[in-house]
Amino acid sequence: MGIDIRHLKDGCKIEDSNHFRSARINSQGYWCSFRDGASFYRRCMDGSIVLGAEARRLPAGEMDRVLETYQGWIKNIAADNKVIRASQQLTDKDYNDVADLYREVYPEEVTILPPDRYGDIVIMPATGCPNRRCTFCAFYKDKPYKVLNEQAFAQHLADVKKLYGAKVHSSPGVFLGSANAMALSQRRLMRCLTLIKDKLGTFNREVGTFADPDFSAKRTTAQWNELRESGLRHLVIGLETGWGELRASLGKSGDLDKCIAMVNSARRAGIHIGLTLLTGAAPGELRRENLKQTLITLESLELSGGDLIYLSPLSKNGFVDDAALEEQSEMMAVIMTMTEAKVVPYQMQRFQYFM
Repeated sequence: MGIDIRHLKDGCKIEDSNHFRSARINSQGYWCSFRDGASFYRRCMDGSIVLGAEARRLPAGEMDRVLETYQGWIKNIAADNKVIRASQQLTDKDYNDVADLYREVYPEEVTILPPDRYGDIVIMPATGCPNRRCTFCAFYKDKPYKVLNEQAFAQHLADVKKLYGAKVHSSPGVFLGSANAMALSQRRLMRCLTLIKDKLGTFNREVGTFADPDFSAKRTTAQWNELRESGLRHLVIGLETGWGELRASLGKSGDLDKCIAMVNSARRAGIHIGLTLLTGAAPGELRRENLKQTLITLESLELSGGDLIYLSPLSKNGFVDDAALEEQSEMMAVIMTMTEAKVVPYQMQRFQYFM
């Protein structure tokens, strides 16, 4: 009973059984997660604090209370541990400075990641979205697509190293932002992958990125192989629906040929795929047709057990209605029987970019 400290690649985990508290602290001394009795908190990169599995963002007053509780607790722990000593010396200003640095490194902020890549370090060779017409999008409608030149990208990598510290070396992977790094030319994208490897090193699950086939550079088989050999491992594509007519009504192309071609070309090069499907986008009387057309499209994709299909209920004004959740369950039950890919539920509105 008492204090137990477990060393991690980036900091330590501390358990205090006497006070029913625990925390994960990074190598710089900043707490990343904090359990106080039955309440579990996580710090986001922007300085906010969220509560529980629902990731409910706390208002300022509650945040101050959590910070005060943590600091009062950690300062009373006597341990010959440099990470804990560093945490004891940090002030509110230090935490605010990290949040300010995050906003400098990511002026657009990190708005969304696929659920299996939440632990990745985000690198942005480009910002914004080249489409910006998706009716359901809450992230990029007012953010034009802008590609960083090589000098700006090199500075971005240096700033990322400063922000993350030792986490750069302990992170499982890298995810390229913002909405569609695949819109970069082959030369630019290859240069980005080379610089990431040179400046940050290699990662166990390598590099992933969002991809919009309708606004991406056309690539040959040799170019896809070149990207895979340079560390690109995972493409996440917003298919939304396999029904062209419905997809067009959502602000995307109703012609699915480019989607099918990109998925199959990437798979043949050994790149894994993540496909997002929206539920709740089709009116109730058309749900059966949406499922039918989506299954037809999925059958044309060369998906395997290493691929993922995310079923994401459509959010309307920040809320998900019961019909979208019902369709999510219906689609999952059917799709799981006809593909080797893993089918997982996903609620985008719960995303937070954690420390």
